[in-house]
Amino acid sequence: MDNRLSLDPAVISRAKSQLAESDAALAQPIGELAETFRARSRPGEPSDLERLIGAAIVEALRERSVPVDGVMHGVFDEKRDFTAGPKTVRDIWNVLPYENYVVTAELSPDEIKTIMEEVYASHEQRNLLGFEVRTEGRGYDRRVISLTLENGRPLDRAKKYMIAFNTFDSRSAGHHFMKLRAVLETPAANCIMHPVQTRDALIDYFQCHKVVHKIGAAGEWSAAA
Repeated sequence: MDNRLSLDPAVISRAKSQLAESDAALAQPIGELAETFRARSRPGEPSDLERLIGAAIVEALRERSVPVDGVMHGVFDEKRDFTAGPKTVRDIWNVLPYENYVVTAELSPDEIKTIMEEVYASHEQRNLLGFEVRTEGRGYDRRVISLTLENGRPLDRAKKYMIAFNTFDSRSAGHHFMKLRAVLETPAANCIMHPVQTRDALIDYFQCHKVVHKIGAAGEWSAAA
């Protein structure tokens, strides 16, 4: 339900105390954003906000001794940049309005390439943090022509890489990522859901770092965590 629907006075009256508790929780300060983060991304070019979410997920998993090589996670509103200034829990709910847990999977370079080509062809805005993905073509014809680690090192074709996703994307993101879902369902992917919510991870990131700065490329996103 959004602002297109009016609130029911009787329901609001009965939930008054709970709503007050909710407002107090959402108003809790968690830290400060040092500069405005751009939300809009392009294929192979993660936005500032994507990098921030990725770094928060990396940090949350690392605290549970689950190191990852990459994170795929988009933003929900590319038209709204994350403005600089003090941040509260409510600000994080605006960035990540839905509950999603984090899953990890062990993927080969070919599987990662297949997944990212599906993502780009779907027009769903996602990027793969921790990797440098170069593409050519447009729309359904877009193809991955180069896939390396973000520091430029080539991938080891005999190795599998640990990638983190949110639970919505891992289950196809509303039938947009059916190849991703199929790969994660194979026993070889060793797909595991972790007791980490993306929104909680971002709140914890602010509370830990106090003042959050932009996270650059070339591996800085993971080093920042």
